[in-house]
Amino acid sequence: MSRGSHAAHARRSGGSQSRPGPGTRASGGVAGGVSGGFPGKRGATASHGPNRMPAGSQAHPQSRLTVIGAIRSELTKALSLRSTMILMALNALLLPGGAAILAWAYRFMSTVDPRTGKMMAHPEPLPASLMWSAVGGFVSTCMIVVAIFGVMAITTEYVTSSVQSTLVANPRRVLFLNAKTLVTAVLTFLSSLAGLMLSWLAVHLMLADIGVKALAESERVLPWMTLLGGSAVLTLTAVMAVGCGGVCRSTVGGIFSMIGILMIAPSILSLASFGGDRFRWVQSISRCLPDRAVTNFLTGGVNAGLEGGNVSMSAGGSAVSGASAASAASAASDGVFDPTWWQSGLILLAWVVVIYAIGTLVVKRSDIK
Repeated sequence: MSRGSHAAHARRSGGSQSRPGPGTRASGGVAGGVSGGFPGKRGATASHGPNRMPAGSQAHPQSRLTVIGAIRSELTKALSLRSTMILMALNALLLPGGAAILAWAYRFMSTVDPRTGKMMAHPEPLPASLMWSAVGGFVSTCMIVVAIFGVMAITTEYVTSSVQSTLVANPRRVLFLNAKTLVTAVLTFLSSLAGLMLSWLAVHLMLADIGVKALAESERVLPWMTLLGGSAVLTLTAVMAVGCGGVCRSTVGGIFSMIGILMIAPSILSLASFGGDRFRWVQSISRCLPDRAVTNFLTGGVNAGLEGGNVSMSAGGSAVSGASAASAASAASDGVFDPTWWQSGLILLAWVVVIYAIGTLVVKRSDIK
């Protein structure tokens, strides 16, 4: 065979060896699916198997939303607001300030002889019930302060549109509202208790030179009702304001609503007393408003200023208390509902529960404005 024939035969043999057959092509596809990630049966199983975790899931596990975390978040937000510090400081300082004013008035009245109108050289000691009425005398006034605090605690989220990011981090709206309410209640209770303790100290110092009589057996409840009961009343008012703010979702609307409940409505319904017997039912309703319920609850069933009807200084104070007792007796005889002190506490609690439940329902179901 010539040299040219050998070369042609070699070229034909090399081409047949380098051309892949059907078996070679199939094995190459499988190999590519395994190693190179091409779509093959084994490659798909290796890259998308059921045991393979998404990227980053092992390094950053999914966090769980807890009640403690929600409360901590709301506490951080509340303490970062300037309005929180201002309103809580105002509440804690207004209570002793008002108590000092009332103590000064009682002290001045004790030095005046009610028969002659002249100053007495040696005034008699004051009844202890009057001292404790001075300590808690400004609780009703501070209800407006804590009501503003409660309304702003929830409406600030809606006014600044920060509620959107809050609900992204905590989509459970009821948990969000309950955590905010708990923080608001705790801050209000601590501020109120501190203010009432300062009130006790201020009144004690102002009446130290005159002296205060010991508490009667029926008046032993007054210190507890004034300090703890007054703090509880202000706390319940703040909770009711949170619910009212949840309904209105507007700072102006929420504050005006609370002022209407605490101040405007009692003033309007009190005019029914001039209407005679036809408006007895209106008088019964007016005695069930939060303002009247708080005033009656804090007495603990004790008529401040009455000490056996023998208090020389308190001609004015006894007259007021006597008129109050007389009005209660006449109300009972006229068929007008006049709740006792513990019934007044339940009435206040019912107001809080109803308004807060409505606010929770609105926050849960309404869209974010």
